[in-house]
Amino acid sequence: MENLTPWRSAIKLPVISPQNNNWKSAELEAILKIAIGTCLVYYQHTRICTTLSGGLDSSLCLAIIRSLVGLNVEIHTFTTGGSIRHPDIQAARLVSKIFGTTHHELIPTQQKIEQAQKKVFSTWQDEPKRMANVGVFLTYDHIAKNGFKSVIAHDGIDELMGGYWEHRQPNDENEKIKAFETFWGNLKKDHLLLLTRKAQYFGIEVIFPYLQQAVIEYISTIPVNERTTRQMNKIPLRIIAEKYLPREIIDRKKVGFCSVLDTH
Repeated sequence: MENLTPWRSAIKLPVISPQNNNWKSAELEAILKIAIGTCLVYYQHTRICTTLSGGLDSSLCLAIIRSLVGLNVEIHTFTTGGSIRHPDIQAARLVSKIFGTTHHELIPTQQKIEQAQKKVFSTWQDEPKRMANVGVFLTYDHIAKNGFKSVIAHDGIDELMGGYWEHRQPNDENEKIKAFETFWGNLKKDHLLLLTRKAQYFGIEVIFPYLQQAVIEYISTIPVNERTTRQMNKIPLRIIAEKYLPREIIDRKKVGFCSVLDTH
């Protein structure tokens, strides 16, 4: 089987390339469809597995998956939250219903969280002691217990599209470019390695559609001020999402996995 998780080499590509001022959302959408379709080859159209936060990135990817495979292919979505009131739990339920997935929710008890915390902090002592790492561990434990050996995840698109406030804050274009380059340069050590080592602990391969080479190459040419502004982040992705998602999901405020175990 072809290696569909080439992030180790893909993230060596530049996040800022010579500008394409004539980029088109239809072109980017076509590239995303090809990238996601390539990732789906791994599943051979049976029991597709993907994480789902109910945010823009995971919801759009799910929408495109459903459009590619049709209504008869089984898609399993996985969401983790600190309580039934957590925004991810509520939004993911809506998105799962729209796209007809078999939906799995994990709302761990405090005892389960504390057990996982001890395991994570003792097993990976070189990592920052963040609860986000505990949430990742619990999520992949849940996925493994449901019999999956691979999962589609959505990391990298915030770094490519300017999903963080630090991307949006600078008024000076050069400062904004520096922010893009900093987040992109830290993606591997701050996110991908921490995530994949926990997935591998449970024997799971993580597939990253947004980190396919063609996606990175195209987005890198979009001017940074057309990717994100102080008023709105990930603008090209939001334009595409208007074809697939309800406004309440497109406009939903970013929560972030760092708060996934919070009780809202």
